[in-house]
Parts: sequence; structure tokens; C-alpha cells
Amino acid sequence: MLALALALTAPPAALSASVPAVAADAASTDLAQWEGEWRLPPVDRATPASIAAQIPEAVADYRRELAAIAANPAPPDFDNTVAALDQSARRLRRLMAVLRIYLATHADDEWRKLGPGLVAMNDAAQAEALSDPVLFARVAAVYRGLPGGTRDAEQERLTEVTYAAMARAGAGLAAADRSRLTVIEAELARLSTQLNQNLSREAAAQFTFFDAPERLAGLPQPQIDAAAALATKQGRAGAFAIPNQRPQVFAVQTHVRDRETRRAVWQQWMDRGGAPGEFDNRPVAAQMLALRKAKAQLLGYPRYADYVLAARMVGTPDRALSIIERNWDAVMAADARRVTELQTLASANGVDAIAPWDRIHYLDRLTRERFGIDAQEIAGYFPLPAVRDAFFAAAGDTYDYSFERLSGVATVSPDIEVYLARRGGMPAGIVYLDIRPRPEKPQGSWATQYRQAGDLEPGELPVIALHSSPPAAAPGEEILLPFEYANVLFHEFGHVLHMLASTARYNGTAALTVPWDFVEVPSLLNERWLLTDRTLDRLPHHRTGLAMPAHLRTRLRAARQYERVFSVNPEYMAMALVDQMLHQQDTPPADVNAFERELLTQRGFPASADPIMRASSAFHTWSREYSANVYTYLWSDILAADLAEVFLRGPQGFHDRRVGEDYFETVLSRANQVPIEQAYREFHGRAPDETALIRRFGLDGGAATE
Repeated sequence: MLALALALTAPPAALSASVPAVAADAASTDLAQWEGEWRLPPVDRATPASIAAQIPEAVADYRRELAAIAANPAPPDFDNTVAALDQSARRLRRLMAVLRIYLATHADDEWRKLGPGLVAMNDAAQAEALSDPVLFARVAAVYRGLPGGTRDAEQERLTEVTYAAMARAGAGLAAADRSRLTVIEAELARLSTQLNQNLSREAAAQFTFFDAPERLAGLPQPQIDAAAALATKQGRAGAFAIPNQRPQVFAVQTHVRDRETRRAVWQQWMDRGGAPGEFDNRPVAAQMLALRKAKAQLLGYPRYADYVLAARMVGTPDRALSIIERNWDAVMAADARRVTELQTLASANGVDAIAPWDRIHYLDRLTRERFGIDAQEIAGYFPLPAVRDAFFAAAGDTYDYSFERLSGVATVSPDIEVYLARRGGMPAGIVYLDIRPRPEKPQGSWATQYRQAGDLEPGELPVIALHSSPPAAAPGEEILLPFEYANVLFHEFGHVLHMLASTARYNGTAALTVPWDFVEVPSLLNERWLLTDRTLDRLPHHRTGLAMPAHLRTRLRAARQYERVFSVNPEYMAMALVDQMLHQQDTPPADVNAFERELLTQRGFPASADPIMRASSAFHTWSREYSANVYTYLWSDILAADLAEVFLRGPQGFHDRRVGEDYFETVLSRANQVPIEQAYREFHGRAPDETALIRRFGLDGGAATE
């Protein structure tokens, strides 16, 4: 877990979470003791039994630490209260890091059964600390003494961050109100689980069946074969079944030529959680909205959006809404021009008017025909090891990093690589790259930190990991990454650089404690290095050894520019607007889908599009992290585009060392030591320009800045 100031309030139901019983046959080795030259996680000594025995002990130790801070007879000051809270639970953090390593890299049945209970136990202890009124009174006393009472600006910042986190968790409420908040949080957790289970259970029972193979014409043969096998399994031998799951649904939308097939599959996908019956999420969502508003008002905010955005970079719901609306007209106008082009292609196939189930299909066709992009050809320039070396090299160009592979380091799997990162020749951190697929490894791509800059003992370095599961290669062949996967690795490595750069001395001011609507900015910016000429020169074709020719680079860049990032497309804009408006209502709507339809009609949303997900299935809106916060994707893309313009003005563009040093020192390395708005202004010389993304893609009819 991160620092006390970063911890999110866990649902009280977690207090009763149970951990499966395991034999305590390996509890003698303390897995919180990281030893060796670099003091790295002892995964070679970890077993489910040892973790199951030691984490509860560490939770008990943590509670004793908190009790000692609360009972300290000395007057509250920074060292005995704020810093003490920040540095508490170090043993627990180390043990949780070992658990998270296994859950991320080798989640077999035993670890999967063990994980949820231990994670819940940890989260519950963190939540107790955040909402403890005695601890909060001590923190508040230090906070009231600001300025003064601390030795430097980072300590003052940590005090502010800790105070704000505890206040938002309800630590300052009267006892009766804290009890009411506990009930609300428990019910919200229950409803959130119910909503997600409704979606998964409903989808698991939903299939679209087709009796004739021509209904799936255009779909790759392996997927047709899979549809036939699934139909047989469902008792419909000789038919074809498309499950209501995203990969299969979007494959149909992309490849299948029969329009009625696309419509049937799309309609079932979009209707998730919105039909009367046991899986109807509309009443669940209505209850969640009412409880969220009650929570906000209990904590002193008029609406839930006010509560959420007070801790975000944009600050207020009005500003979040203005950001959406400021980009709305430009996005819709650009989309209307695109639909006109798609319609020309569709008309040649007898389609009178583009519908939502036509968009993906014709956009894919138009992109391939206009730009001549062959995905398999492009993948030949992105073998996995070369992409790894390319993002290392780009970090060297711009930030003076180098990466040396270490040997003899214990890892969960031999295909996990471990590197010593140096900056200016000096050791800066340890980076684990777990970027090859394995059957027991969870899907997805993400970066995380197992020991952060603010949690170091003498002689230690930050420990950061990048996890990804790209498509597997044929036996004996190297993995050739589709462009999208190469882009994802550059994206995630941007998170690695943000964590690696941090010079924070405390957990509560570390990289991932920046406001949630800035967390993605360094990674989105880092994607821009992938298509520079210098990077592409480092990625010759895996067979010929020749660099990507200029005409192919031009086509690839043009295709990316045409497709745009998803936050400047109407499907996303609709979901962001609906999420924000749902959480700004004085009276929450009883039917979120009806509310969505009425709102989008009022805003002139095109009939040729649907939101990415309807409100009844928009799990971001109903999650704790993204509720009233879906605008974050747009805002982060705006900030990344705005920052990119500074690099593009440098003599070497994205590889310019002078600009890179300035960005590194002013923004990346400072993490949350100063408000991110301050760091941003100091680097850019002004506040963010909310039209930067419009400029990047030329959505106003001007020249693009890509």
C-alpha cells in the first residue's frame, strides 16, 4: 500500500473479510526483510503459507504503531504525528508488495484464493487510520500551525495532504456521523459489487446465435471456428454463437460484412444492465447516486461531484464540465466530417445512413484503404526486445537514464528481466520488466511500485515494475507487437519514469499521490516518443534489418492522426458528460439510461454513435476511482498535448535533453512535493491550455501539431 495520505477508504465490509486457511509451513522467514546487494523482494522464499501468516501479524503491528502515535503524551508536531503516520506500516507495505508481485505475475489458484482476504485486511487497517478521530486531532493541530511547525516545504505539503485525506475520510465528523458514513460506505461497496456481478452474470448467459456461416463472413476463420464450438457447447450444434464479451463483440464490429449481424451483436452489448429483471442495474445505480450524495453532504459538500473534484487538479465540477463542453463542439464537428467520409464508403455497400453498429466496421475499412496500413507488416518493426531497448534509449536521450540488466536476482518467472537504472551514471532505481505472456499471468498492462522513493531505508533504491501480457508468438519465434501493444509499453514506461524520477522523502508526497486527474499525464506524454524518427530508426524490421521506410512512417503517423486518441471521439465524450452530470444532480434520476438518452438528445449527440458504454453498464461511473471523474481521460490527454508542445519547440523535439532536464526537474522528480498546478506553471510558464488537444489533431480546421 501507499502512504496513509494516499490510502482510499476501504469498505467497512472488508473488516470481516476472511483469509483461506493455509498450512503455516514457511512462516519462519521474515519476508519483510529484503536483503542482498540491492535489498530486493525475496520472492524465492515466499509461499502462500508464509504470506498468510505474516500479513495479519504486520497488520496488528501497524495498529499498535497507530495506537502509540495517538497515545503520545507529547504535544503533536510534524515528527511525532505527521511523519510518524507516513512512515508507519513499513513492514506491512513490504509484505503486501510480495503478495502483489505474486498476484501480478503468477496468480495460480492458491494465490488467487489468498489474495482478496489479505488485501481487504490491509485496506481495512489503512481506512481505520484515515478515519481515526484521535489521530486526526493530532494531525489537525499540526495543520493549524502552518506555516511554521515544519522545517521545509515538503513537510508542509505532507501535512496538508495528510490532513485533507483524513478530513475526506470523515475523521473530523462527530461520532454519530462517522457511524452513518460507515453504513453508507458499506452499502456503496455492496451495491458496487452487485452492479458488477449483474454485468458479469448477465453477459455469461448471453449469446447471439446465427444459423448460417455467411452471417459471419469477414470474421477471421479461427474466430468462426470458435463461434461454432461455442454454439455446440450451448446445445446448438451446427450454429454459431457470439458471446456478449468485448473481444468477440468488437471483432464482429470490425470484420463482419453483414450489417444485421453487426446490429444484433451490438444491440445486446449496449443493452447490458438496462433490461428489467434480475440483472437490471438501473435501480442499483439510482441507489448508489442517492448514497453518494448523502456521503458528500455528510462531509460538507453539496453534491458528490463537488466532493470528488475538490481533490482533483481541475478543482470543481463547473470546471470539469466546462472542459468537456469546450471540446464538445470541435469533436462533434470533426466527427460529422468523418461520418461524411464513412457514409461515402457505406453507401457503396447499400447503407443509407451510418448507425452505431456501422462505425467501427467502416472506420477500419477506411483507415486500411486510405492509409494502406497492414498490421502484420507494421508488427514486423516492433519485436518485443527492440521495443524494450527503444524505450530505454529514449529515456537516455531525454533524461540521461541508462539501464543495466542484473543477473542472479530472484524472480517469480525466468522470463522476468531486472534492470538497474542509472541517471547521470548514479544508481536511481531497480526496474522489473514482466512483459512476456504466461498462462498463469493476469491479462493487461500496468506499472506499479514495490518500494517507492519516500519509503527508503539507507542503501535502498526505489523498486518499480512494468507488467504486460502481449499476444504470444509461435514456438521458437520472437513476439512481434501490434502497434497498439508497442504504444502501450511506451505508455506504461511513462509511469515507470514518473515513479523512478521521484525525489520525494515521504510516502504521502510520492509520484502516485498526485491528483488522480494528473496520474496518466506522464504516461500519455511518453507515448509520443514511439513515432519519432529517432525511435523508429532504432526499430529495424526483424527479418530484413532495414529501417521503416519514410513512406510507411508517413502512412502510420497519418493513420494514427486520423483515428485520434479515444478521448476526442463522440463515444467517449458522451460517457464523460453523462458521468459528470449524473453526479451534479440535486435529485438523482431513477433511470440512468433514460437520463442519458434525454441529456444526449439535448446536446445534439449524433445518431451515428453510441456512448462507449450505456450508463447502466458504465463501470467507470460506478467505480470508486472514476465516479464523477471520467472526464480525467480528456483532461489528461489535454495536459499531455499541451506539455508536448514545449518539447516540440526544442531543437531535438521529444529527444531534446535541455527540455527533458527542465521537465524532469520541475515536474517528474517533484512528484507531489508541491501542488501539481504549481509545477505545471513553472515548467510551461502558464496554466494548461484547454484547447491543446483540439490543436494536436487539428479539430478546429487548423494544422495539426502532431
